[in-house]
Amino acid sequence: MMPSSPRSSAAPRSAASDIEFPQVLSLLRRAALPVLAVTVLAGVGGYVLSGLQPKVYEATSTVFVEPGNSGSALDNSLLKPSVLPRGGLQLALHSPAVVELVVTGLRATDTAPARVNELQRDLRAELSRGSFKTLQVEADPGSQSGTSGGGVFTLSARANTPDLARVLANISVSALQRWDVQRTQSRMEQARTALKLQLDVLDRTAQDGGLSTDPVNNQARASIVRDLAVIGSSRQSVVGTMDVIAVAVTPSRPVTPRPLRTAALAALLTLLFAGGGAVLLGSRRQVVRDWDSVPDEGSPLYRRDSRDSRNVTSTVP
Repeated sequence: MMPSSPRSSAAPRSAASDIEFPQVLSLLRRAALPVLAVTVLAGVGGYVLSGLQPKVYEATSTVFVEPGNSGSALDNSLLKPSVLPRGGLQLALHSPAVVELVVTGLRATDTAPARVNELQRDLRAELSRGSFKTLQVEADPGSQSGTSGGGVFTLSARANTPDLARVLANISVSALQRWDVQRTQSRMEQARTALKLQLDVLDRTAQDGGLSTDPVNNQARASIVRDLAVIGSSRQSVVGTMDVIAVAVTPSRPVTPRPLRTAALAALLTLLFAGGGAVLLGSRRQVVRDWDSVPDEGSPLYRRDSRDSRNVTSTVP
């Protein structure tokens, strides 16, 4: 059996010593100053760069949506909006109709036209992308908004100034309320048209002498006339299903950026990567030093080690 050379046996011993915990601590202590310096620079840089980003403020308003209520068939089908399904309020807020109502409401305020145009571009861009950040609405976790569609919802609006965020949130709630009333009025107009068609059919039938004296025909005609009268008197007094619980107030601090959080994350990541790099670099240098300490084949020490190893091998039976 040929003896293993000292150079080949030095590498495993060196690799085994590289993963020892005391040596890792020693390498970290030796590289403490560079690692800490890089960490501090990364934290300061993250803080400065985060502070240079535009500030975004968020204002919230809370609304209550009435669930589907019981009552007469006419009240439920004509005088009240249809019950919104789960997630319907979010879809309505991000619909083109509500977005246009929001922009129209903003133009009626004291908001600068340049900012209104910028918001309009942002909202339309979000509509085209299908990704929404400016306006959001979520169900309150403590609200029991079941399949009836009712419950408490929180609407949030983001803008680059506190006042604009507050105005945008309140205008968005008003736009949703207007949309809620308009869909009721649309349902009433459709019902009015359908009832008038039914009444015309009954009148033509009566004029032809087909069902003029039929009690069922007279009862149906009286019911249609009554429904038309109710619709006509209620067109201007339609109310929606949404009530404002809390209006939006001016936020005191931005939601983004957060320089302290950004600086802490940057410093922590830099500390981890710099510490790992210092340990890896120090272990590689240690391996190189161990290899350099192995005697060359032509040196007297190598010849003596080889002779001793042959003598040990020859004594084996």
